[in-house]
Amino acid sequence: MRLNGVVVGLALAIGLALALAVTRPALADDVANQMDAARAAYLKGDALHTLSSLQAAVALLNGRLSDQFSKVLPAPLAGWESGAPEQETLDTIGGGISLTRAYTKGDATLNAALIVDNPSVAASVAMFQSAPQVASQPGWSRLKLGGDDALMRYDAASRAGEIMMVIGGRVLLQIEGTEIAKDDVLVELAKGWNTAAIRKLITAGS
Repeated sequence: MRLNGVVVGLALAIGLALALAVTRPALADDVANQMDAARAAYLKGDALHTLSSLQAAVALLNGRLSDQFSKVLPAPLAGWESGAPEQETLDTIGGGISLTRAYTKGDATLNAALIVDNPSVAASVAMFQSAPQVASQPGWSRLKLGGDDALMRYDAASRAGEIMMVIGGRVLLQIEGTEIAKDDVLVELAKGWNTAAIRKLITAGS
C-alpha cells in the first residue's frame, strides 16, 4: 500500500491550506474529522481505514488548493479565449501539485502552468541562480516582471517560446506558446500571475 506517498501528499496539502481554514470552516472540519479518523484507525492497526481516511483528507485539501490556486492564474488577454483550470497531483514524479490553463486565439495557443513543491522547481531555481547555466542554453534571456526575475526564450522561425518565474523557491510559473508572432504576448500574459496571492498561499502558517 502507498501509505508513504499519501502521507507526503497530505503534508504538502496541509501546509498550503492552513491559511484557508478561517474562510472555509466546514471544509476544515471535514479535513480534521478525516485526520482524526485516520489516527484512530492507525492506533488500532487498521491500515486500510487509515489509508482511506488519509486519501479522503487529501482529496478535500486538493479541492481547496485547486480553488485557491486557480484564482492566481492569468486572465485571458484581450481577444483570447481560455479553458477551465486543470489540477493534477504529482505523486508519481516527486510530489507536489500543478495547475494548468490553456488559452487560444485562432491557431495561436498559450499554456500556463503553476507547479508547487516538485523537484522541477528546484531545477529551475538552479537555472535562475547560475548565469553560466543560462548562457549554455541558447535563446534564453533575463527580464524583470514587476519585482520578480523571469527567463524567456522565443524562436521566430518556429513561432514558439516560453517564459518562466520561480516564486519563493517553491512555485514554478511557466507559460509556453506556439504559433505566436512575437514574444510580447508571453510577457503580457505572464504579467497576469497574481504573485502576491501565491506568496500568501505558500507562506501560510510560517
